[in-house]
Amino acid sequence: MEPGHVVDDRFILEALAGRGAMGAVYRAHDRVSGERVALKLLHAEAQRHAARFAQEARLLAELNHPGVVRHVAHGVTADGARYLAMEWLDGEDLAARLAREGLSLRETVALLTAVADALAVVHAAGVIHRDLKPGNLFLVGGDVRRVRVVDFGIARWDGATRALTRTGVTVGTPSYMAPEQARGAQALSPAVDVFALGCVAFECLTGRPPFVADNVMALLARVLLEDAPRPSVACPDVPDELDALVGHMLARDPAQRL
Repeated sequence: MEPGHVVDDRFILEALAGRGAMGAVYRAHDRVSGERVALKLLHAEAQRHAARFAQEARLLAELNHPGVVRHVAHGVTADGARYLAMEWLDGEDLAARLAREGLSLRETVALLTAVADALAVVHAAGVIHRDLKPGNLFLVGGDVRRVRVVDFGIARWDGATRALTRTGVTVGTPSYMAPEQARGAQALSPAVDVFALGCVAFECLTGRPPFVADNVMALLARVLLEDAPRPSVACPDVPDELDALVGHMLARDPAQRL
């Protein structure tokens, strides 16, 4: 779609912001509110993902927290195109920040506090994100205290009776997966997000995720078979209390996590 195209008689496309396997994200103008929004459109050739796309929209509509990207609207256009409109965010994601420069200890603690606060609301609503990672943590204005959790594309309701993923299929990003998620277990709990946040914390403190390998299979094997190291192994200056906290988040047994 070209700039100037109007989606559902409401959103005027301004520019392409990004493109993925499932769809494209545009910067758009909302005629109703007058605000700039991020408009996510499902590709016509990706209709097999329509149920997952619709679930992402419904999940976001249920969540209301300053640390979660804000839902604006969702629907289906007259020509059958599914869309999801969210608040427009200026800044960069945590992955870009870490690639450029690390976080200070104070910034790391501020980030973890803000993300944990948002996750508490997400989990209280019965939602599991399942793909928490630096690329899905957006720093508004580059400020770690204004972090937004984004991309609920593979999120699901806790205890959902009808899954969109087959048992035994691994969904998520291997470097930030909990062992039970790496096994493809169908019954997952909010503890997988706690583990993922522990991986993010480890990376903020040390400059790398807790598990690294030359290929995906070797990485999954390490996640499944090895205990996560403490951050102090790679960064001896990490305070003992924070080192213990991250270690607790990275426990192999979900019941032992926070």
